[in-house]
Amino acid sequence: MRIAAAILAGGKASRLGGIAKGLLPGLADVPLIQRLIGELAVAGIEEVVLAANDPRPYARFGKTVVADLHPDVGPLGGIEAVLDHLAGRCDSVLFLPCDLPNLSASEMIAMVQAHQSTPDRVTLVETAENEHPLCAVVPVSVLPAVSAAVEAGHYGVSVLWRRLGAVAVYIDNSLSLLNINTSEDLRRWRHAAG
Repeated sequence: MRIAAAILAGGKASRLGGIAKGLLPGLADVPLIQRLIGELAVAGIEEVVLAANDPRPYARFGKTVVADLHPDVGPLGGIEAVLDHLAGRCDSVLFLPCDLPNLSASEMIAMVQAHQSTPDRVTLVETAENEHPLCAVVPVSVLPAVSAAVEAGHYGVSVLWRRLGAVAVYIDNSLSLLNINTSEDLRRWRHAAG
């Protein structure tokens, strides 16, 4: 099975005063997106693309930047664009949001391994507290269903995955799925992480 990865970095950064979340400084001032790219390499995933509508902030990372096919759709638009871009080059795509400061290669490997047992279905992450529909391994074959949802104006990723019969992989360390949404989130995380 050929697996590629995509980091969803196309948000408008409205909660962070215009700063793209993936460029936020993590530990040792390494941008969050750069750390994720490194963890994907450790997990053995060689092809990584970035889903973003403005390629300029991400040029320094040397990855292909894929823009939405339909503007203002949110994360589902990025998912659609990536599946379209990678069709024929891989069987499934591991999607990750760009604002995960703790996610490691071991969780990424667990996601891929879980997906291999049901490769025709979406595999999404679940913790004790939440479902994480943007942390998912998605078969390229669901592209028509994703495009149909976008065309119909149904942009809810979680709703679509449920409708497609997604299976969950449970990750018991919910801190690994912590995401950064505000400057305060970043400050608290950096303080806790030392």
